[in-house]
Amino acid sequence: MRLVTFEPAPGCERLGIMAGEYVVDAALASAACEPASRAGAPTLPVDMMEFLNQGDSAIATAERVATWAAGELKRNGKVVGVDGATVSYKMSDIRLRAPVPRPPKILCLALNYKAHAEEGNVNLPEKPYVFIKPGFAPVVGTGDKVIRPPQSQNFVFEGELAAVIGKRCRLVPREKAYDVIVGYTNINDMSARDLGKVPTIPGLFDWFAAKAFDTSLPMGPALVMKDEIPNPDNLRLQVRVNGATVQDETTQRMLFKLPETIEYISGLITLEPGDIICTGTPGGSKGALKAGDIVEVEIGDMGVLSSIVADRA
Repeated sequence: MRLVTFEPAPGCERLGIMAGEYVVDAALASAACEPASRAGAPTLPVDMMEFLNQGDSAIATAERVATWAAGELKRNGKVVGVDGATVSYKMSDIRLRAPVPRPPKILCLALNYKAHAEEGNVNLPEKPYVFIKPGFAPVVGTGDKVIRPPQSQNFVFEGELAAVIGKRCRLVPREKAYDVIVGYTNINDMSARDLGKVPTIPGLFDWFAAKAFDTSLPMGPALVMKDEIPNPDNLRLQVRVNGATVQDETTQRMLFKLPETIEYISGLITLEPGDIICTGTPGGSKGALKAGDIVEVEIGDMGVLSSIVADRA
């Protein structure tokens, strides 16, 4: 199952279920198909964060709704709500937003691929090397603009696999790590690397200046539930700039896989539904981007995350 946050009309965000070339409004479809909703009350929320906070019961309901909606689309070519209005949309008729548009925390791994560390001429970390982005302003969806900080001359892409946490948890042993993941998505950890340099303090890197700016975390196109990704450690990760492949790697080469990473992070802080764990970028993330460049991140068959580089107006 794949879930999205989408806009059927400008400024109207809804939780959606992907069904082939269609997106079905989760709340309105649940009101039409769930036995408990004969009076027209939805059994699924309209918001991704509320959905994630409802946990396993919401996931089970969404799976039933997805199966019913797929049947309706096959029989009738559309899904109809309790009031007779169509609640399914062609992908071309909607705008996809980031699947988790307001994550509580964004936790990112640095130097999690050997080739990336070698490009920077730095030693490999002995444990997961984690930094934090703010949880709201950096996040944009597929097809959105990413705004290059005007003072940066080394604005680069970093294609990455991200895990989305589905349960409030702490002190998670690595053998239980996949139990707290709800699904996966593509992200692009846009970076103004030159702004991270601190000439007056050799060896110090300013993660905030380099990583925390608005629009610095494109995400999407969908939240792919973990039942579709049985092995996140064997996915092909590709990044293209203006159609040319610039990163082509497999997640097998991550230094710290998700079990070790979640064990380490949850040993320090509590994880919550909607938290994003970005697993780091492989080698090849170099070459300054300019306004008008189109960056695509493709991971396995999870879809393509596309971003348009722009300068601040």
